[in-house]
Amino acid sequence: MSAVQHNIISRSTPAWPTQLGRYAQKTTKTPLAGPDFMVQAMQFDSSQKEVYGEWERFIHPSGAIYYYNETRNTYTGLNIKDCPTVRLENFDAWVKVMRGKVSGDRTIVAKPTRTRNVDGDVYLYYLVALEAEVIGWLEPLDGTLLFRECHFAQQWNHKRLELEAQFWKHVEFFPRNFKLDHGRVRKLRTELNWFHIGKFFYALTLQNSTSATIFSNKDVMEKIIDRLASLDDISSSDGVITEPGVALFGRLYHMLRHHQYLNHYGQPEARLLRNHSMGHRSRKKDPFSFIATIAMFFLPMLVRERLNQIYVDGVVNSLDIKAFLDDFNSQNTAQITLAGVIMAVDAGFLAVQGIGTGMVAESILKGSIIFCVGCMFAGMFAQHFGEKLKSLRFAAYYLDQGMTVVLGVFSAPRFFVAYTRPTKVSSGPALGSLQVPS
Repeated sequence: MSAVQHNIISRSTPAWPTQLGRYAQKTTKTPLAGPDFMVQAMQFDSSQKEVYGEWERFIHPSGAIYYYNETRNTYTGLNIKDCPTVRLENFDAWVKVMRGKVSGDRTIVAKPTRTRNVDGDVYLYYLVALEAEVIGWLEPLDGTLLFRECHFAQQWNHKRLELEAQFWKHVEFFPRNFKLDHGRVRKLRTELNWFHIGKFFYALTLQNSTSATIFSNKDVMEKIIDRLASLDDISSSDGVITEPGVALFGRLYHMLRHHQYLNHYGQPEARLLRNHSMGHRSRKKDPFSFIATIAMFFLPMLVRERLNQIYVDGVVNSLDIKAFLDDFNSQNTAQITLAGVIMAVDAGFLAVQGIGTGMVAESILKGSIIFCVGCMFAGMFAQHFGEKLKSLRFAAYYLDQGMTVVLGVFSAPRFFVAYTRPTKVSSGPALGSLQVPS
């Protein structure tokens, strides 16, 4: 390789479809020669191809514009039509050198971009292997940004799921000439139906199935399955799925493969059917925890019973965590409000002379105020802890190593509010006498 070619190829930077983003052409304001509304006599021509050098212009079903170089088997979202000549020549030179280094029929997708402290363009690119349905690069890739959603991605089979998801995002962006038959559509429908129908056979809620991590609710998923069934309506006469159907298929398969990457078996991010978890984990007996549970009216036992349905065999479901926290926050807000009302009433009794001046009554009122304050602080801390618990990594650690802390935090507000004793005043011969309900 010559020094010039080496300098050109050194400007390559690995990227992936979701990092490049959807191509978008910036509108440039150029003076127009004026409208031309004339149609020639007997003009029945087909749509004309727009070719600029080796690049042909195509329109995505969404209306976006991209370009394809058939000679180099390369796609780009660069605005070839309005690109300055020097920049386009440099890009063509890079594509030519890259094509010489890429063996086989791998498709190149590239986009020139400008970065700080670098003169000229840097070329973001990825390679597409259609037969393997995966993307790749010429050089090793540090995939920290690509794989970081799952903190424990190590094996190739696990990482390949995300690379497949990126392949299908490429298909969504560039559906031209992608051969999609009805067998693939039926396969996707079968996969989605399995996730969807499993909740009926296993008597599970939607939140406990993998499908809930792909679509927001059951109605959306049912509509998607119906749309897949209707792809026949947008097929060409020879039975091949047309570009709108290919783009839709690519988007759905990207969602499915990406969530399968997040749900890879054995990872803390996994969402598995609860019936598949049959293991039993032994826990150490802690006398202090047992005594604390009795002192807190067995409230930690109720919290543990709920958490045992969320954290199964080391697997935690973020949707289950969210449902648990939503339920807790609604109850916690009501308890804090109740504690505030009780504290205001007790403070009012202490402020009025002649009411609650007895030693016992005054002690009860002051103790009630203390527990009300404790309920408020415990409630606010529990809400903050709950926000941290929404992080799957944080939740997996504390549900496994710090379950006692979790039980204490979520039991404390209800414990404090249980010790607040609402008081009432009955009129008497004097200003009144304080009565504490038994």
